[in-house]
Amino acid sequence: PRPLPGAAPGAGVDAAAEPAPGPASEVAAEPQAEPEAEFEAEPEAESPTADGPAPEPTSPDASPATPSADPEPGTAPDSAAEPSAADGQTEDAAPAPVPEGPAADAQDPAPEAEPEPDPSHDIAHDPVAAPLDVPSEHPAASYVLHVNGVDRPVSDAWIGESLLYVLRERLGLAGAKDGCSQGECGACNVQVDGRLVASCLVPAATTAGSEVRTVEGLAVDGEPSDVQRALAACGAVQCGFCIPGMAMTVHDLLEGNHAPSELETRQALCGNLCRCSGYRGVLDAVADVVASREATAEAATAQTASARAATAQDEPRVP
Repeated sequence: PRPLPGAAPGAGVDAAAEPAPGPASEVAAEPQAEPEAEFEAEPEAESPTADGPAPEPTSPDASPATPSADPEPGTAPDSAAEPSAADGQTEDAAPAPVPEGPAADAQDPAPEAEPEPDPSHDIAHDPVAAPLDVPSEHPAASYVLHVNGVDRPVSDAWIGESLLYVLRERLGLAGAKDGCSQGECGACNVQVDGRLVASCLVPAATTAGSEVRTVEGLAVDGEPSDVQRALAACGAVQCGFCIPGMAMTVHDLLEGNHAPSELETRQALCGNLCRCSGYRGVLDAVADVVASREATAEAATAQTASARAATAQDEPRVP
């Protein structure tokens, strides 16, 4: 058709090319295809999740979507993120499942009721459980000590007991004294196989089979020895605590040296601590014992010589 005079160019062509109005459903379907294509063209990250709300259906009477009605790029991700966040909160808030069945019963076993004691039951008749055979931290030992010429058995004694403890507590020989338990004071001196030792440092079990001599063994026929008598006579005995050890030291000294000098005596006594005597009385006692023994030895020698001379005179002479 020819354009009317005064009309805009191409107006008639557009009007003629416009199709005739059809059913409303077809008109609505044509513009609906354009938004779907736009949504499909967007990235997958911006598509709504399956948990999000479904898009509202377009009614047949709705007008075709215009370019201004297209959703903005930031709208779809926000709407998709909100449902996922809501789902995460719902999952966090959900309580942990409680196990049911035998596992739950094993975790919380019901307390068993204790049987009530029988009032007529007598505990005294119950069998006594045998003690466990557990190795002791302090093993016991049995041995025999030869003390002052007599065998003294020791049984069920701790293997680490000192000779001083066994002599005093087990054998009743209290002459040796416990002054320091370190072998410094000399109050516990005894002889083991003829050698002077500090009995507080010697394990008793190691002296089994040896000859042990204590201050009680110095007496002869029930009488104090010459050393003991001299110590008492010279005033060396004061409190009496350290004198048994000194007596043993002097006996040991005189057995090896029959005539010690004063210096040798002092050196021998340096291992005996004494606050009472001042050692002067002990030195005098040693000198007296030495002089007495020398006199006794001289008298014995003279008596032996005279006896020999008398025997020689009585013998008949052969002419």
